[in-house]
Amino acid sequence: MQRPQAIGLIGIALLMGAGTAHADAQDTLNLTVGASLMHDDNLFRLSSDANPQALLGTSQKSDTIRVTTVGLKFAKDYSLQRFELEASLIDYRYKTFDYLDFTASNYAAAWRWALTPRLKGNFTRNRTEALNSFTDYSNYRQQNIRTTTNTRFDGDFELGAAVHLIAGVAQNEYTNSKIFLAEGDSTYDSADFGLRYVFRSGASVSLVRRQGSGDYTNRNQPIPTGLYDNGFDQNDTELRAVWPVTAKTRVEGRIAHTERKHDHYAQRDYDGTVGNLSLNWGITAKTSLTATLSRELVSYQTLYSSYYQADRFVIAPYWQISAKTGLRLRYDYSERDYLGAIAATSFNGRTDTIKLGSIAFEWAPYSNTLISASLQNEKRSSNKPGQDYDSTMGTVSAQITF
Repeated sequence: MQRPQAIGLIGIALLMGAGTAHADAQDTLNLTVGASLMHDDNLFRLSSDANPQALLGTSQKSDTIRVTTVGLKFAKDYSLQRFELEASLIDYRYKTFDYLDFTASNYAAAWRWALTPRLKGNFTRNRTEALNSFTDYSNYRQQNIRTTTNTRFDGDFELGAAVHLIAGVAQNEYTNSKIFLAEGDSTYDSADFGLRYVFRSGASVSLVRRQGSGDYTNRNQPIPTGLYDNGFDQNDTELRAVWPVTAKTRVEGRIAHTERKHDHYAQRDYDGTVGNLSLNWGITAKTSLTATLSRELVSYQTLYSSYYQADRFVIAPYWQISAKTGLRLRYDYSERDYLGAIAATSFNGRTDTIKLGSIAFEWAPYSNTLISASLQNEKRSSNKPGQDYDSTMGTVSAQITF
C-alpha cells in the first residue's frame, strides 16, 4: 500500500471510529492510530550567526513534519503472572529535508512474574528508534538513527514482614546508523543486588550495589588518536527512597556514587555523586503537579570532554478544565558542564544552559479520542561561540484507540 493511501485510510478510521469504536482501560488488546503535524522553525538547532546556506545547502532552516502512528497494546493476567506488550510503528515525513524520513519500530514487553506472593519480579525488554537530536549531532546532511535497547531481569524476595532481598541483571545497547564518536555504539552488561526495607505506611528505603562492564561495539581496538577506548567498567552504589506523604502526594529520591574506568585510557575515567528528587502532587481533583530535580554524569567523548555533568529541574502542572479538556504546562531548565578534557582546545571549559517551555491543550470529544495542540520553545546559551540556538515548534495531533 502506498503511503498517501495508508494515511488516508487512517484519517477515515479516525473520523468513523470516533463515533463508533470503544476502548476500555481494562481491555486485553487495544489498537491506537494517530496523526500529527509539526512545524519546527530551527530543525537543526543552528546558532543565530550560522550560515544555513553553507551548512545545509539552502537558506531555509525550518521544516514541517508529518507523523503517522500505529500502535498495539496487550495486557493479560494469568494467575500470579502478568504479561504486557506495547508495539508501535511511527512514520516521520519531512517536507523539505526528506533525507531525514524514516519509520521507527518501537516496543516494550514485560513479564511480571511471581513464583509465590513473597517471590516475584520482572523480565522486561524495550526498544526505541529516534532521529539523533541535532542538539549534539552536527552532521546536518546525514540522517543518524539512534537505537536504544534495554533488557532486564530482576527479583524481589520478601525475607520477613518488612525486609526484601532485591537483585537483577541488565543489558543496555546503544547503536547509531552513522558514526558518532561522542556517543559511540556500546553494550553495557550489569548486575545489581541490595536490600529494601518497607514501612507500614508504604514508604521504603533501598540500598543497591551495581557492577558492570561495557564495550564500544564498533571499536575492535582502542583508537590512540583522540583516546577513544573500546571498553570500560562501571560501578554504582545507590540509596533510594519512596515516601507516600499523603494519598495525593508522593516523593521519590535517589542518591548514588558512580565510577567509570576505561580499559586503556585513564584520562577518560570519571566519578561523582548523582541523584534525583521527584514530587507527584495531586493538588485538587482537577489539578496536579510533578517536579524533578536531578544530577547525572553522561559519557560524551570529544577532545574537550570525556563526560558532562547535567543538572536539571523540571516542573509540569496540569489542569483538567472540564471532563473533556485539559491544559498542560512544562518548564525544563538544565545546565551542562563538559569535563574531562584530554587536549587543549578552544572549547575546554564549555558550559551550556538549556531552557525549554511548552504549553499543550487537550480535548477528548469521546472516551477513546484525543486531539491536542501544543507550542514549545527551546533555547540554548553557551560560553562558547556557535553553540547557542533558539527553536520554536508547534504541533497538532489526533489519536484514537480501538
